[in-house]
Amino acid sequence: MSEIRMSAATWAGIGTALGCGLIAAVGIAINAPLFALTLDDTGMSATEVGFLMTFAGLAGLLCTPVVPWLMGRFPVKVILGGGLLASSAMFLLYPLTDNIWVWTAIRFGFSTSLTIIFVASEAWFLELAPAHLRGRLLGLYAATFAGGFGIGGFVIAQLGHQGPATPYAGAAIMALATLPLFLFKTPAATRPEGAEAHPSALLARLMIAPALFVPAFAMGAIETSAFNLFPLWVREVGFEDSAAGYLIAASGLGNILLQGPIGMLADRYGRTRTLLGVAIIGFIGPFLLMAVKSPTEAYAICFLWSGCVTGFYTLGLMGLAERFGKGELAGANAAYGGSYGVGQLIAPLAGGTLLQTLGPSGFLAGLAVIALTPICAIAVQHQAQRKS
Repeated sequence: MSEIRMSAATWAGIGTALGCGLIAAVGIAINAPLFALTLDDTGMSATEVGFLMTFAGLAGLLCTPVVPWLMGRFPVKVILGGGLLASSAMFLLYPLTDNIWVWTAIRFGFSTSLTIIFVASEAWFLELAPAHLRGRLLGLYAATFAGGFGIGGFVIAQLGHQGPATPYAGAAIMALATLPLFLFKTPAATRPEGAEAHPSALLARLMIAPALFVPAFAMGAIETSAFNLFPLWVREVGFEDSAAGYLIAASGLGNILLQGPIGMLADRYGRTRTLLGVAIIGFIGPFLLMAVKSPTEAYAICFLWSGCVTGFYTLGLMGLAERFGKGELAGANAAYGGSYGVGQLIAPLAGGTLLQTLGPSGFLAGLAVIALTPICAIAVQHQAQRKS
């Protein structure tokens, strides 16, 4: 195969992986406020809503170890197509019932299928991205992913959370996204073999470089709390329900526009220095939100804050690609997804409890503290290296 043809196929693969990240993010951004606002309409407390939200994180945590096994047995396009169709089916089930426990079970299934899409597409993307462009491409990946959040937030802001229109729109988007998977010729993902395809590969990767996985935890915790509980926060501070969708859209726009610069800064000044700057803004942002007087002010702050917090994920993936080889990436990325899932599991209940007991300011302060965890992990790692 010529270099030109190989390059074209590689870029097609990168574009396909990017598309999967985009559509999966659209699904999350529609699903999270749809679920949270529907639960809140029933009169549930923020703590109860947060508890039911943890099932989404539990789904991700349980299915993540299986993804390397799936990638060792099936082509990555088949895995991604199956995940997208399953997600579409979950959206179609929502209008069939108003039972909250059935909705929670559907959300569990939805999170399972999305986790498979995320982990498989990211492992494929990391394998295809050339080292000299990795920071920029990962910035593009995160920006595309964030664009999905913006699109999803806009969809639910326009269609609302009541009635079947939003679930049907989500189902159509997820189903149509399967078409590009089979339109382009792309390189196959390297299939994990032996121990690398075993669920225990996750623990092995975590033990090699634990600090690399903390940014995923931070991103999972902050993102899940924000996207699931911001709709309740919006009501607590007296804004209209539609502000929740526009808040998510503003956050998504910030994520789109800021990931490229974050990736370029990481390429130029190093991943750790860039991570420090991102963490500082991630810490300050929630305190600025405490002082907002209008939705417009909140949109502007979330544009910058969310864009920087999403940088945790970009920079973490960059470190992952630097540390692990092709055969190890599926297991390493699954461990990364598992760390994200731990954040998803813990944060909604904790955030809901803070929102109910300490009010909006307590909830935001919790988000600020989480933003410091990647820097704390790096500090602990450096201290351990000095002692050894």
